[in-house]
Amino acid sequence: MILLILTGLFSCAPKPTSKGYLLGNSSIKGNRVVSDSELDALIPQKPNRRLLGLPIFPYVGLYRFGELFYNREEKQRKVIEVTQNYQKESQEHADSPRKLERINTRYAKKLEKAQIRATQGNFWMRVMGEAPVYYIQADVRQNAEKMQKYLYNNGFFDAKVTFDPDTIFKRIRVNYLVAENRATMIRNIQYVVNNDLADSLIKADGKNAALQPRKRYDGDAFEEERIRIETLLRNDGYMGFSRQNISYIVNDTITNGPTDSLFKSVDVRVKVDMPPAANKRYSVNSVNFEILPPSGVPDSIFRKDTSMYEGIRYVFSDKKFSRKVLDTKMQVRPQAWYSQKKERDTQQQLSLTDQFRFVNYNYTLDSTGRGINSYFKAIPLDKYQISTDLGLNVIQLQGTPGPFANLSYKIRNVFNGMENFETNIRGGIELVPNFVGNREIYKSEEIGVNASLTFPRLLTPQNLFQRQTANNNPRTQLSLGYNYVNRPEYTRTNVKINTNYSWQPSRTTLVNVSLVDLNIINNTYLRDNFRVLLDTLKNRGNNLIYSFKSAFVSDLNANFVYNTNSLIGPQKKAHYFRIAVESGGTTLNFLPRQREVIRGMFGDSLQFYKYIRWNADYRRYWPAGRRSALVARVNTGAIYSYGDNKVPPYEKYFFAGGSNSLRAWLPRRLGPGSAKPITYNDLSIEAPGEFLLEGNLEWRGYLAKFFGDINYALFIDAGNVWRLGNNATSDDQKLKADKFLREIAVGTGFGIRYDLSFFVLRFDFGVKVYDPALERFVLDELQLKHLFRRTEANSLNINLGVGYPF
Repeated sequence: MILLILTGLFSCAPKPTSKGYLLGNSSIKGNRVVSDSELDALIPQKPNRRLLGLPIFPYVGLYRFGELFYNREEKQRKVIEVTQNYQKESQEHADSPRKLERINTRYAKKLEKAQIRATQGNFWMRVMGEAPVYYIQADVRQNAEKMQKYLYNNGFFDAKVTFDPDTIFKRIRVNYLVAENRATMIRNIQYVVNNDLADSLIKADGKNAALQPRKRYDGDAFEEERIRIETLLRNDGYMGFSRQNISYIVNDTITNGPTDSLFKSVDVRVKVDMPPAANKRYSVNSVNFEILPPSGVPDSIFRKDTSMYEGIRYVFSDKKFSRKVLDTKMQVRPQAWYSQKKERDTQQQLSLTDQFRFVNYNYTLDSTGRGINSYFKAIPLDKYQISTDLGLNVIQLQGTPGPFANLSYKIRNVFNGMENFETNIRGGIELVPNFVGNREIYKSEEIGVNASLTFPRLLTPQNLFQRQTANNNPRTQLSLGYNYVNRPEYTRTNVKINTNYSWQPSRTTLVNVSLVDLNIINNTYLRDNFRVLLDTLKNRGNNLIYSFKSAFVSDLNANFVYNTNSLIGPQKKAHYFRIAVESGGTTLNFLPRQREVIRGMFGDSLQFYKYIRWNADYRRYWPAGRRSALVARVNTGAIYSYGDNKVPPYEKYFFAGGSNSLRAWLPRRLGPGSAKPITYNDLSIEAPGEFLLEGNLEWRGYLAKFFGDINYALFIDAGNVWRLGNNATSDDQKLKADKFLREIAVGTGFGIRYDLSFFVLRFDFGVKVYDPALERFVLDELQLKHLFRRTEANSLNINLGVGYPF
């Protein structure tokens, strides 16, 4: 309480000090073509964060609270003291290298901590608070100059940028006034190349040129064009060519007539010099691939095995690999022109096989000086690898965390063809409430065993598509799995057989195709009163009962992913799109006797499923500043069943609600349609649907740093699931056009995300805005004193997750 009071006292709009006024928000006015975000990115000074847009500065308050008991001179003396102690101990043990090494390590940490405290302040100033940011006119003038240069670089040669400071709430807000004036367009582009072949290569690739006629002058495009030409020539043998050999002459004296006073034009001459060092076109005389001994092991103790395959020389030490498989990864070929792209693609494809610790490339020139000898050298990873995981199963609702253990064992290069065999054993215990009888917590046990064999190529008849996909990280995975679940209500086993093909046609796309995906589900025990529950739920529109019948599930499926999101670095404008299609029981249509054969092997009680399912997920990311972003998502899908009982496997249904869906509702508990939630023994029951439509809008921002980034999110979720056709037991479950909008659930809330780089721990707090089951807005029914009481029309729903929701 004292801390809150002190924070409040220090957090109101501060009075001007000897350092001047605090810096307020900046505004950019007058620009019509260049966006505000581009110009705002040139302003390094950012005002202190406020509370809900009000002139209240809690982080400055925490910083000044820390200043009350911070003595900078004392911390600086501590730095000097640590330095002197280090020098003293170093002199005392100057003759002992081992002790010196320990002293260096120990004092390096001490000195780093002391310097951080001397320069950045104590915990409140450094971690919790935020130093005041003051208005400095010299910085603002420099920002205006940077904007003017940026506009000039983007074709606005006559642009002017001024600034107008405005005092508001004891802060100075800066208005940057932009006059773009006339834009400059590129009229003609002329390439001057003193090499006929290089000239033809550059002109043949003209559609990819960064500089194009009738486009606005853009300084960045000139550097992009340098990179294009350099890459183009290096990929066609000109290994010594550099972008420094490219220069530009811009004629900016051309102006249009008075009828078009908004623009002026320039002619650009691109001069590509080919001096002797860059004018040589190199061919590949020989390609050599060598497997080196493990690191630290003398080369002499291994007998080298040298052989030729398809013109490439292979040298193996200690470990051997299939030359035929390696040949599909080798993009650099003898008697071909040198290509920088093929060199890098070969390194990448070899690294993606999960066989080598690193892959190095170098070359030597031959006696003529126009040919090269290429050398790829690799150190293999360990053949055998064991990994273990221990943790807790976190059940979001109706349960208690329980322990799990995971053991993985990998064997690399099983048949010398770079195949990987991996087996995984997982055991876990979850503490869950019994659905029938009393509400006592029971133990749920689960054991899973999975084995897979992965090939670094597509296993197809007659080797179809192998050469075409060799540079697309192709993989074929054969897997076999067994899962055992033992609960008080039932005991269940599942045997799964799967084959999967995957490849990456480009850096942003991924394709997965599974031609065989078989599941044999066997329920060995079903408690009588649980069977009664399943019958009751069936009468109320829930088909959970079919999940507890022995079944044979087979399907063909494929999915395509397009993702321009960067895995590292700041968030950039990006798209994510995933579409998946699945056909269950397809072979039953063409092989009708297959049903009798399978029942003869596994029993007459097996049920079979036939269905078609699709799902599409689209996401869009808009960065806003350095650590903020707006993210939108639309997720939809449907399933049509035409097999036994006209229902799909329960796992193939769509569900709404939960940490990756509508966060104001419990996981899988929203819908279908405007149907009331189904409860049994005071427990809510999952609500499956055959059509899903949901959308999410989320604003993400930065809060503070404490061993990692603490971020926040504000979100709005909307959507629902519905039943289709005769599978609905009541009209309020069906998808109908006249009720569609009234059955869209809406929720909102906020989230806290703790980003530790290697994983993100997420807490989302959602409340309902519109509940289709009640057919009314319920946001005003949220009561603070009953915030977590689920029997209320509206309550706070807490979602715990790992990673971002989308």
